[in-house]
Amino acid sequence: MLLKKRKKLSVVLAIMILFGSIIGYRIYQNISSNKVRAAQMSQGKAVAVQVAIVGTRDIIPRVEFSAGLEPIWSADISAKVDSRINTLPVSEGDIVKAGTVVATLDTNELAAQVLQAQGNLSVAQSSLEQAELDYNRYSALSSQGAISAQLLDNARTKRDSAAGQVRAAEGNLGLVQEKLNNANVIAPRDSVVTKRYVQSGTFTRAGAPIITVADLSTLLAKATVGESQVADLTVGSTVKVRVDALSGQEFSGTITHISPVATLPARTFTAEISIANEQGLLKAGMFAKVGAAIKVHPNALVIPESALVMREDQKTVFVVGTDNKVQQRVLKLGYVGEGLAEVLEGVKQDETIVVEGQNKIKDGAEVTSVKDGGQ
Repeated sequence: MLLKKRKKLSVVLAIMILFGSIIGYRIYQNISSNKVRAAQMSQGKAVAVQVAIVGTRDIIPRVEFSAGLEPIWSADISAKVDSRINTLPVSEGDIVKAGTVVATLDTNELAAQVLQAQGNLSVAQSSLEQAELDYNRYSALSSQGAISAQLLDNARTKRDSAAGQVRAAEGNLGLVQEKLNNANVIAPRDSVVTKRYVQSGTFTRAGAPIITVADLSTLLAKATVGESQVADLTVGSTVKVRVDALSGQEFSGTITHISPVATLPARTFTAEISIANEQGLLKAGMFAKVGAAIKVHPNALVIPESALVMREDQKTVFVVGTDNKVQQRVLKLGYVGEGLAEVLEGVKQDETIVVEGQNKIKDGAEVTSVKDGGQ
């Protein structure tokens, strides 16, 4: 048993030694290759790279903001009276036209209230008629000196009170009649039902939402914009809206509003972009990216973005000198995007730069261009 364990241990040790030898050999090969490359560079052997000539062109910078899509209009629809819902013929997703009845209410109680109000009005009108007759009679007697002035004043007061009761009864009748007229709940404009809160047969209170409708023919993309970028946007300008949920499809939109006051403490502004949605492809709640072209940078000095090399926290580029040796220069950049980088400081027009193969060279290395990368 002991002999068997020793044999197994010997096999494990042999395997470990074998793997260690392989790893060590690989490390040795890498070190040797790096030494050979360094020796070649120190001996002045040229490295093949791809180059381009620094040129100028007009740049139209684009800024991109994240946004969420919202309906251009949305509202909760409710009844104006307390009642039970008799019918609710719409469901979520239904398209309704302005004036469409979306719910009907039980009107039995309201109809009874109207009859009661009509009766009260008739009683009040009768009382007023009697008060008018009494006043006219007392007025004739008073002119003959047959009654005191106090009795005439009492008759006048009674007549005026009866007239007030008639007006109150008329107002009450108008109120309950209006409630009866509003027993049908209608859609205020062309829209889509986005939410239904109750079912038919439910008792609803005045003002409690029954459904929510929204106008989805146009959607709003609400983007958050930093204070350094808001000055570049103008109301009425056209932007592109990309929706990842629709395979990155782009839509045209128009900036319709920019908030006049920043939101604190972030000091950001909200830009609203209107997007036509006739085909109904866009859905409220989708995530979108808004791309806007800002002020043109005319005759800007540009280089391919692929030429940039990071050195610590600085962006640099390899410039090829007349002696075919490269110099690594630190750049001050402006707009970077769409494959181009605007150079404010660091290189000059018509200088030659390395755009491919930077990983094979270092500052001072000699190079030979394979081909001209162009602009």
